[in-house]
Amino acid sequence: MEYIKERKMTTFVLSSLANFVVGLAFGLVVGIIATVVTRGAVASITMGVVPFALALLVAFTTHNIYRTYFYYQLSLDVNAVCKGDGQESESYLLSCVLNTLTGGLYGIYWIYKLAQRLRANAPRYGFKMMETGKDIAVMGTFSFGFISTYELIRNMNSIASVYNQGDASYDAPTL
Repeated sequence: MEYIKERKMTTFVLSSLANFVVGLAFGLVVGIIATVVTRGAVASITMGVVPFALALLVAFTTHNIYRTYFYYQLSLDVNAVCKGDGQESESYLLSCVLNTLTGGLYGIYWIYKLAQRLRANAPRYGFKMMETGKDIAVMGTFSFGFISTYELIRNMNSIASVYNQGDASYDAPTL
C-alpha cells in the first residue's frame, strides 16, 4: 500500500498567482527592452500591453504545467484509493490532449468521472461525499477549475487519511 500525500489548495492557488507575477515581471523587462530598442516610438504599447500580455501567457503556460502535474498525481492517487472497484482513471496526460482537441469539454468530463469515482468509493472509507460529479464539473466550469479543485482536494484528503491508516471498512463497491 502506497502512502497518499495530502494535497493543499493554497499551493494550487499560490502557483497561479506566482506565475502571474513572474509573467508580469518578464513582460515588464521585455517592454523596457522594446521601448529602448524602438527609442520610445511605441512606448505606450510596449509598456502597457506587452507586460500584461506576456504575464498572461507565462502564467497560463506555467500554471498549466503545474495543473497537469497536479491532476496527473491526483489521478494516480484516485487509482490507488479506488483500487478494486473495476475502474481505472485514465492518465491525465491523455486527458490533456483530448481536452485540447475538444476545446476544454473533455476536461470537464474527466473531472466529472474522477469525482463520480471518488464519490462511489468514499463509503468504503467511512466518508460520504456530498457533491456529485456533476456538481463538481459545473463548479469547475464557472470558476476556472478552482472551486472544483478545492472540492476534489478536500474529498481526496478525507479519503486518503483513512486509506493511509489502512482502515477501509469494506471491499470496493460493485459498480
